[in-house]
Amino acid sequence: MWLDVTNLAEPLGGAVAIGNFDGVHLGHRAVVGHLHETGLPSAVLVPDPHPLTVLGHAQPLLTEMPLRGRLLKAAGVEHLVRLPFDRRMADMEPDAFVQEIILERLRPRHVVVGFNFTYGRGAKGDVERLQASLQEAGVPLEVVAPTLFDGAVVSSSRVRRALGLGDLALATALLGRPHVVAGTVRPGKGRGRTIGFPTANVATDAAVALPAIGVYAVRCRIGDKVLDGVANLGPRPTFAEGESLLEVHLLHFAGDLYGLRAEVAFIGRLRGQLRFQDADALRRQIGEDALAAEEMLGVATAGWDMLGWPG
Repeated sequence: MWLDVTNLAEPLGGAVAIGNFDGVHLGHRAVVGHLHETGLPSAVLVPDPHPLTVLGHAQPLLTEMPLRGRLLKAAGVEHLVRLPFDRRMADMEPDAFVQEIILERLRPRHVVVGFNFTYGRGAKGDVERLQASLQEAGVPLEVVAPTLFDGAVVSSSRVRRALGLGDLALATALLGRPHVVAGTVRPGKGRGRTIGFPTANVATDAAVALPAIGVYAVRCRIGDKVLDGVANLGPRPTFAEGESLLEVHLLHFAGDLYGLRAEVAFIGRLRGQLRFQDADALRRQIGEDALAAEEMLGVATAGWDMLGWPG
């Protein structure tokens, strides 16, 4: 799905947007919308890994590259181009980046960036500098104004903050879709099965942002199946176990999922995490959570079609 800018068979031409696009949130989709308005073939250039990771300031990602690519395709982008990012790229001077990467390798007819776009060594390149460089080469630059939600700018950092505070409703609104994490289903201790609520223990990818500890209504994609569920994210205080886990009880499903890859979409927050007196009290609460999750999952989910899941 992703092309590599260092070995393109031929320059893309067309309209190219440049940025991280982590989350493909409402602001990113506004940038993509301006690509489409040009009437030219559309492409995005995305550094990978994230520049902050290379520079030693890594933050949890909202989307890893495979999901990010699916979301960008769903937003109508025709060509996905990966910019391998390493120390050499981080140390490249702004003018060299424009000449070598943008003009020589991509040869765009139109470039689109967000209002806060920076590039080159020490982020010394900004939209004004890019405008001057591209104007000299005869390539139009379009700078997209910030997208606002509730009076504040939509950004990946704002989405991460909302997730960390457990404000799933805000995070979902900023993304324009459910937040998704992925991981592998691994064997657990089987405690859920003993109380009548078996769980799939999802070992999530460490680099991806997770919502705050709590209980959530979720949907899971495992292979060609999309299954409703209720998820507990965090330690298991009732059993005095401190390891933080993502455990998903899949509603109306029985089967062996060990070793399979799972994507978990967080649809709604049900409650914070509680400590129960005994397993019977926990069983009753999970039953109530399952009913609440079913009700929440019965409502149409905005942005669902962007995920590209079966059905």
